[in-house]
Order: sequence, then C-alpha cells, then structure tokens
Amino acid sequence: MLKKIGLALVVVPLVSLCLSLSLSSQVLAENISLRSESMIRLLERDTASEKDALIIPVYEYMQLDFGKPDETMLTFHANGWGRADLTDNDYFSDQTEGELLYGYLEYRSGKNGFMTRLGRQAVFAGVASESIDGIYLDTALPSSLKLSLYAGQPVSLVDTNGRDGDSIYGGRLSIRRNNLDLGVSYKLIENDSNDAEEMAGIDYGFSMDRFFFSGLSSYNLVTEDFAEHSFDAAYTLETDQIRAFYHLFTFKDYFGTDANNANPFRILALASEELSNYGLEFTRNASAALNFGIKLSRNDYDLKESSNYLAVLADWSGDSSSLGGEFGISEGENGRNDMMIARGYITTRMGGNKIVDQLSLDLLYALYDQPIFGEDSSLFASVAASRKLSKRITLKIYADYESNPYFNSDIRGFASLVYNYTAN
Repeated sequence: MLKKIGLALVVVPLVSLCLSLSLSSQVLAENISLRSESMIRLLERDTASEKDALIIPVYEYMQLDFGKPDETMLTFHANGWGRADLTDNDYFSDQTEGELLYGYLEYRSGKNGFMTRLGRQAVFAGVASESIDGIYLDTALPSSLKLSLYAGQPVSLVDTNGRDGDSIYGGRLSIRRNNLDLGVSYKLIENDSNDAEEMAGIDYGFSMDRFFFSGLSSYNLVTEDFAEHSFDAAYTLETDQIRAFYHLFTFKDYFGTDANNANPFRILALASEELSNYGLEFTRNASAALNFGIKLSRNDYDLKESSNYLAVLADWSGDSSSLGGEFGISEGENGRNDMMIARGYITTRMGGNKIVDQLSLDLLYALYDQPIFGEDSSLFASVAASRKLSKRITLKIYADYESNPYFNSDIRGFASLVYNYTAN
C-alpha cells in the first residue's frame, strides 16, 4: 500500500507535467493558457467490504484556453476533470470517472455586440442556470433591446435513460434604459420527449447613485404557480454598506419537474413547503485594512419551525497576512435549530522561507443546544501550505481534521501539483 501511495505521489504529477509541457511546446499559436492540477487524496471510510478502509483517489483537473475574447474574434475554452481510485474497496461505484465541465468555441463580433458559443457550456439567462450541449446566441437589437437564445441538450439528463428525446431551449429579451434593466425569459427542458421543466420569469435591476435594487420572479408553467420571488437592495455610503434581501421559494413549484429525474432535490417537490428567507447586512470599512459587519437573517417555513441567525464578522489584511472571523448564534422555535457557530481563518505569506511560501489555517466550531446522535458539538480544522517550485509550478499540501455527530475524528490529506502555462 505504501508503495502505491509513493508511486502515485511521483508518477501522477509527473505524467501531468510531461503532458502539459508536450502540449505547450507543440502548439505554436499565440494566446494559449493551460492550467493543470494533479491531486491525490488520502482518507478512511467504511465500505461494503471493509471497515476503516484506506481510500486513495487521484484527480486531474485541466483548463485550456485558446485566444482572448477581448483581443481575438474566435476563441476556444475547455475544462474537465478525471478520477482514478488506486484502491479496490468499493468506495466509488466506478474505479475511474471523469467529466467535461465545459468545452466550447466562442465567436465575438464588435458589430451589435454579437456573441455565439457552440459546445458544452453554462447558460445564465433569466430563469435559466443550466449546463447544456448546444448553441448560445447573444446580440444587441435596436431601441436598447438585447436578445439571448440557446438550444441543445441538458447535461443533467445525460445519465437518465439516454439522450434520445432530451432537449432544452429558451431565451431572454431585455431592455435597458438609463438606470433600469428589465428582462423576460423562458426555458423548456424535455426528457424522453416529455416536458420535464417549463419556466418563465421576469427580472429587473435599477441603480442610481449609491442605491441598487434587483429582483427575479419565476413562474412554473407545469404546476401553474410562482416558484420564486427574490429581491435584493443595497445602499452604499463612503465607508458603509447596508443590504436588505428577501427570497421566497415554493418547493413544489421550484423543485417540481415531472420527468426530470436528474434533479437532485426532486424529493423536496413532494413537500407542500414554502420558505421565505430575509434579512439585513451591514458592513463598514473601518480602514484600508480593517472591515467588520453584522448579519441578521430569518428563515420562515410554512410547515417547519422558523429560525433566526445573528452574526458579527471582521477581517483584516496586511502586506503579507490576512485574517478574519465570524461569530454567530442561531435560535429557532425548536431547540434543534439552536446553536452557536464560530469561525476563524488566517493566511500568511512566508517571505524568505525556503520550505513554504504561503501558510493558511481555518477553524470552524459549532455548539448545539440539543445533542445530535449523542454529540453536542463539532469541530473542523484545515491547514494548507504551498510552495512555488518554479515560475509555472506550485506544490500545495492540505490536511483536514473533522469531528462531528457524523464523523468521529476524521482525518483527510491532500497533495496537488499545479502547472500554469501562458503563451502571449
């Protein structure tokens, strides 16, 4: 086992680095950016075949960009990851796994601000926040109008009864006049040729001097009721900012999806629950280095008990170090929602140190009013160190400790090698 760990620590980053160097040397075009991160993790978990089994997954994350959108008309962007389990103890359903997060061609023209993307991409347009395999168009129209259209197949349904009959399309039409931005949007997802999700919405934004307001209301055309109302407002002074927010979600309409079995929260659609989350936030820039704030929020449920949360926050940043923290208290109508939460973090750059360039520590402690599985507290601690081995290569090492009602003294380790290459 130790040989496997040692071999992985050497071979995986080396293979990734050689691949990165090979790609960067063979491609002669300008404006190429490549980022590779090879990571190995060590943790213990109970599996179907073994108790306290040692799990050693190896991950590879890679991002590739050809061209710069602000300089060239045609660009290409891709990002993906892969995983291989060095052990064979049934922790993962598959020994190897991977996914292309996005990979698309992008074309931009200065005329009418036209932009189009073709391939796997994330689409954000009003009620749409989806990953699709397809095409996206965005262009300006006369009279301060702007139009966005998209069509293709939803990535979320790739593993749901195949891709035959799966589709997604929609768009957003907006108008911007002076300080007002108003948009209407539509989205339809089909799974196996059945309507899985159909939403329409209106969004708006208004800004004037130091004041900003935005909102979104979405309507579920399948359940024929509103799914969401969200409003945010902020007022900024020279050193202070006040923010107010209100969000209302109706579960059966927000998560209700008929044939969309890929929705991970579809079970919430079965509950006739309604959640409203609202509150205030105040932040002050006491100086160029010091900030502090107060956060007050409330969760109101139609069926469950309500709860309040009050927290104070502060952060400080210097030339080589930064630190901050949060102390909060949650109190509800049911004692299960009563708890105290404290978090602190610090990051420092070790100038002149030959071993570590940067060191960080993060602590999170929670104290429960009522025990959970016999435990009335939880603790999470994380230590991370990084060392820049060269202009393009950085080594990162992490260690996490966690003790809570669900894990008793859980320890995890990470090591990653990051390679960055840019040709201008």
